Amino acid sequence: MLWEERQGETTADPMAMLRIGFAGNRELPAGELLTEQSTRIGDGQDPGPLCWISKEPPSAQLLATLRAESDTNGLWPLLLVDDTEIYGERCTVGVVAPEPRAHIDKWHVEQVMDRIWDGLCQVDSDLGPAYDLESLAPFDHTCPGPAPAGDLLADANVLANQLTQRLLNEQTRLGLVPAPRGSDVLTVLGWSGATNHVSRCAGLSAMLRSWEERFGARVLRLGPDRLDLSVAAPPTRREHAAAVAAEHWTFAPDRVMQDSGSIASYAEEIRGGRQWSFWWD
Repeated sequence: MLWEERQGETTADPMAMLRIGFAGNRELPAGELLTEQSTRIGDGQDPGPLCWISKEPPSAQLLATLRAESDTNGLWPLLLVDDTEIYGERCTVGVVAPEPRAHIDKWHVEQVMDRIWDGLCQVDSDLGPAYDLESLAPFDHTCPGPAPAGDLLADANVLANQLTQRLLNEQTRLGLVPAPRGSDVLTVLGWSGATNHVSRCAGLSAMLRSWEERFGARVLRLGPDRLDLSVAAPPTRREHAAAVAAEHWTFAPDRVMQDSGSIASYAEEIRGGRQWSFWWD
């Protein structure tokens, strides 16, 4: 299994520590707590905190250190980027109501993939199938199910640290989310980037959990409508890459079909690649 078991226990409430500028025993740079902005927060209600965000771009070393300490401080570090929006007040976090992590436990990758595949391929009596067989090849309108696990080519956390350095720029900020693994941040943040694809994120988080286990994936960067992952065990064979590409189509169909035009073309793009990037309309 590629996902390292997280057995450390946080000795203090992570959000309480963030309020005073600490992650565990580590003092943080200047930052602020982001709070829920969803419509369920009524007049006079105090919105709960979702995560902490730095006021300036972080150093790569700080991110690597916090990633190594996430077992003990109960916080997942990632880059938050929002070129055109105000942090925390629009679609990066908190616009849709956050969900409990327990909701992710209710989903399995096979179930998520099958449900979305069927929805994307449903037949309209006048227009025919939403996607033709050429764009779905080597698959058809029947969901093929998840791909086999990849072979580990690098240490997952070392690779994540290396790729994070390439993503740092003036628009990125350090985010610290009270979650034990990166896959869960979409759900606990109330992220709305994929709302034109799925109404809630628990199913997508379940897929990400499976990718952590099968492909050594790590969540690196989250924006209003995009997500970037490092991948320590990518598919290297053509057939395997196609099977993974089928999963990616159910996860972010806009990224696959609008950028690449077909599952087969997209599969060649990700074959052997150690970073997966997704976006949603």
